This record gives sequence, C-alpha cells and structure tokens, in this order.
Amino acid sequence: MSADVPKLPLEEFEIPATDSKSEAGLKNEYKGSLDFGIIGSGQAGGKIAKSFYGVGYKKVLAINTAEADLNPLELPKEQKMRIGNLQGSGKDMNVGRKATEEAYQHIFDAVKKSFGKVDKIIITLGFGGGTGAGSLQTLISISQEYLRLLGNPDYMTDVLVVGALPSAGELRSDRIRQNTEAAKKQIYALTDAGKVGPIILMDNSKIEQLYRGIPPNKYWPAINDSISMLFQIFNNLSTQQSNYHSFDATDYRVLLSQPGIAVMGVTRVPEKDLMVAQALQDNFKKTLLNSAIDFKTAKAAACVFVVDEKLMGTIAMDVFNYGFDTIANLIGGATVYRGLYDNKGNGIRAYTLISGCKAI
Repeated sequence: MSADVPKLPLEEFEIPATDSKSEAGLKNEYKGSLDFGIIGSGQAGGKIAKSFYGVGYKKVLAINTAEADLNPLELPKEQKMRIGNLQGSGKDMNVGRKATEEAYQHIFDAVKKSFGKVDKIIITLGFGGGTGAGSLQTLISISQEYLRLLGNPDYMTDVLVVGALPSAGELRSDRIRQNTEAAKKQIYALTDAGKVGPIILMDNSKIEQLYRGIPPNKYWPAINDSISMLFQIFNNLSTQQSNYHSFDATDYRVLLSQPGIAVMGVTRVPEKDLMVAQALQDNFKKTLLNSAIDFKTAKAAACVFVVDEKLMGTIAMDVFNYGFDTIANLIGGATVYRGLYDNKGNGIRAYTLISGCKAI
C-alpha cells in the first residue's frame, strides 16, 4: 500500500544557488584561494581600489561625494558611484557619513550587482578625509550585511579595512588630525569587540621618511600597488604546492579573519651572509604600515620564503627554521604559519603577514 504524503509548500520553490555570480558579469582575474570584493571610498580609497583592480581584482566599486575625484579613476564607469548632494565633503566626516547613510540601499544594491559570490570584502579609504573616514561605519555594515546574505558564517570578521593615514604635512590641519583620530577610535573599538576583521594602516608619514626621492607621478601608485600586490602574492601562494612547507588556503583565511591591526611586508635576504634574522627585523621597520602597534599582541603570523631553485640545494634548513623562529619571537609566541617555496626567480625573499595586533 503506497503512502499518502502531502506536498509541502516549500517544494514549489528552488533553493537559490550559493555560487551566485556577479549580475554585472564581473570576474576576478587572479589566481588565489580567496575571492575578494573591493569597496573604495573617497579619493584615497578610490586610488587604492584602482591598484587592486590593476592586479586582477575586478570586483571593485568606487564611491565618492566628488565627481572630480571619480572621473580620473581608471575604472569602468559602471563601477564608479557618486553619492550625496554636494560636490565633495570638504574634509567634513559628517558630510561623508550622511551621504553614505542616505545611499545605504543604493550602495548595497551596487555591491550585490557587482560582486556576486565573494569570500571577503576589503574597504579602502583615507582616514583623514571626509568621505572615506565618514563612510567607514556604514560601509562596514553594508559589507557585513551582504556577506551574511551570502550565508557567510564569519560575515563580521571577513570584512577588512585598508586605511591610508595622512602625511605629516596633512596632519598639521586640525580637521584632518581630528578626522584621523575619530576614524581610528571608531575602528579600534570595533576590532576590540571582534566586530570587524583585520585593519591594514598605510602610514604616509612613515612612508615619507623611508622612501625619499619618488617623483609625484609614481609616489601613490608605488605605495598602493605594493599593498595590493602583497595581498595577491599571499593569495596566490596559498594555492601553490611545495615540496617543503606549504602555506595553504586555510592558513591564509585564518590570518585574514583576526580582528586587530595586520602588517604585511617583504624583504630580500642577502645571499652572501644569509642574515635572515636581521633581514626579517628590517622587514618590520620597512613596512608601509602604522608603526604604533604592539607586535607582541599578535594572534597569528605567516612567514613564507621564496627561494631561487638554484640556491635551494645550497642552504641549510636551519637557516629557514631560524627565520621562522625569529618571527615567533618578535610576535610573542603566537602561531606562525610557515611556507617554503622554490621558483625560477632571483635570490631569496621573505614575505610576512602578521595579524591581530593591538595599537600602542
């Protein structure tokens, strides 16, 4: 005798596909374990977002209150959005905040249309400006709501912030200094509460001291491209196999899910004397990021060596282990995810990614 089973109402509907595609047809054009969407806010944020776009991160949306800042950005027109009723914010965070709040649904819809399925969202902005700094809280909320809609279980900490701190000259302005302090206070409160993922701060005052002589037409591209390319190097390495130590996708995801300040860097290890420990300590000093952080509070780190295959057979494993131990000592004993790869490049490079640090 056959059972008489009623048909449920939900059977009339299909479960939406979890691999939703960008309605705009955008696809990231890089090899990596994580799929990112980028939201650039304000003049500085738009330029950083453009750098990501240039290395294959095509799921980009740039927003600004000033059309004059949007127009020069070398991004497709449909991936640039003007918000607010004024031509710019005049370095007033309240103008940027209000414009972003009023455009909340418009921005959310644009994110949905542009990004489709992504693993993480990076928000790029300048901490001293009106539009970028003023939009920070609202853009974090939009990004988290979107990741939650996608079913991301870690939607809060899978939102990252890349922020440019003003130069020493800019900080002479009371308004820019106040904007910077307000934005830092806001983001630090969120990280302390575990309500956002890593923050990467590009300290332009420090960059001015370290890298002199860069002409104006190369200054910002050199800085912004360094950040976007470091993201991509780690993203790419996390897909690569190694005969020695693999830095895998899970390692990368863990590092980019730690609330707190994150530091990324690269250094070339001299082949002649192989002073790995000194080179890695120099790496910390040469980073493009905020120097006012306590590395001992780090929650996790990665140290990945990429070595010319011709050199791999001539260097003792002790040298690399010493490098891994150096990072562990510098960060207070937190977990260090290791990577050791050979390639056809020149020399030895050490890539470091440290996350979960607190500000001093």
